[in-house]
Amino acid sequence: MSPKPLKIAIILNIMPSYRGGFYDIIFENKDVEVTIYTQNKIPGMNLNLIHDQYPNNVKVVKFICANREQIGWQFLPFKEIVTKYDVVVVDGNPRQVSHFVLATFLRLFRKKVVLWTMAHSFRGFAPTENLRLFWSRIFKFIYVYTDAEVDFLRSKGFKNQYIVGMNNGLNQRKIDAAILEWNKERLENWRETNGLADSILVLSCSRLDPKNKYELIIQALPLMLEKYPNLIWCVIGKGVEEEKLVDLVAEKGLMKNVRFVGEVYIESELTPWFLSSELFIHPAAVGLSLLHAFGYGLPLITNGNKHLHNPEYAAFEDGLTGFNYIENNVEDLASVIIKLLGDNETRAKMKMYTQKIAREKYNSEVMANRFLDIVNKAYNS
Repeated sequence: MSPKPLKIAIILNIMPSYRGGFYDIIFENKDVEVTIYTQNKIPGMNLNLIHDQYPNNVKVVKFICANREQIGWQFLPFKEIVTKYDVVVVDGNPRQVSHFVLATFLRLFRKKVVLWTMAHSFRGFAPTENLRLFWSRIFKFIYVYTDAEVDFLRSKGFKNQYIVGMNNGLNQRKIDAAILEWNKERLENWRETNGLADSILVLSCSRLDPKNKYELIIQALPLMLEKYPNLIWCVIGKGVEEEKLVDLVAEKGLMKNVRFVGEVYIESELTPWFLSSELFIHPAAVGLSLLHAFGYGLPLITNGNKHLHNPEYAAFEDGLTGFNYIENNVEDLASVIIKLLGDNETRAKMKMYTQKIAREKYNSEVMANRFLDIVNKAYNS
C-alpha cells in the first residue's frame, strides 16, 4: 500500500500566468496534494492570472486591500488551514496582514510552516526591510527566489535556518517546444508578413510602466540608427506609460523604427518576436523577463546598478549573458547596444550560455524540485 500524499497548503496573494509551469508540476506530483488559497485580482492592476485554470487545486478567498495592495487582508479559513494540512507554505510579504498573522501563529504553535519570501527588496525601504528580516528569523524553513538570496540571508545572520533558493524561472520546456515550431522558412515568412524582412530587431517585453524607463531607449534610438538605420525596437506589453511613449516616438519622428506590439501572453505567439530579435533591452530594474530572454538565447542589455534589480538579476553575468550600461546614460546605452549588434561571435556565445542557464538552473522544474525538497524537510523536522 502506497503512503498517503503529503497535504500542502500554499497561501498566496495572486497566481500570475508566468508561474503556470511550476503549478503544473507540483499539482501533477502524486507524492503531494497541493491546495492554493489566493485572491482573484489586485484592484487597479491589469494582471494575467490563472487561478481559474486549476479548479481542483485552488480556493479563491475574499479580500480587502488599499492602494494596489500596499496593505491587505485575505479572509482565509484559518481553522481549516491549521488543521487539515501537513505543511503550510505562506507568502511572506507582511503587507498582506493575514499572511503575517497566519505564518506567525503556525510558527509559535510549532506547526509545519515554510515562509516563501523575498530576502531583499531591491527597491524597498531599509527600515521596513529590516523589520521583515527580523520577523523572518523566527522561521526554521525559508524559501527564497535565488541562490544569491540564500547567501544574502546567511550574511545577515540566518545561520540555523534551512533556506532554499527556488531559482525563479519559467517553463523552459514550453519555450523550447515553441521554438521547434518555427523553422527558418516559417520565420522568414512571418517577418515578411509583418514588414520586418530587412530589419534588425531588438526587443523589450514587459509592462509599460514608469519604473522600466523605456523612454531611455527612445532617446538612444537616433544614435543607434546612425549605425543601423534599419533597426526596429519591438515593444511587447501595455501599461500606463503607453500613450506617453507613443507620443515621444512620434515627437522624435521614429514611428518607422518602433513597433508597439501590445499584450501577448501565448508563448507560441511570442516566439517569432524573440527568435527574430538580436538582443533584449531592459534599461531599468529587470526581473523575470531576464529569464524569458535567456530562454530564447537573447543577450540582455540593462543597467549595472544591482541594488535596483529584482532577485532574478542573479542569473546575469556582465560580459557573458549580455552587457551592463551606465545607469540612465543614454549615450552609453546606445554605445553598448551598437557594440553588441556588431559582434556576431559574442552574440552567438551568449546565445548558447544564456539558454544553458535557463535550461539547467533557472526554470519551473528546478523551482518545483526545490519546493518539494523544502516541504519534505519541514514535514520531517
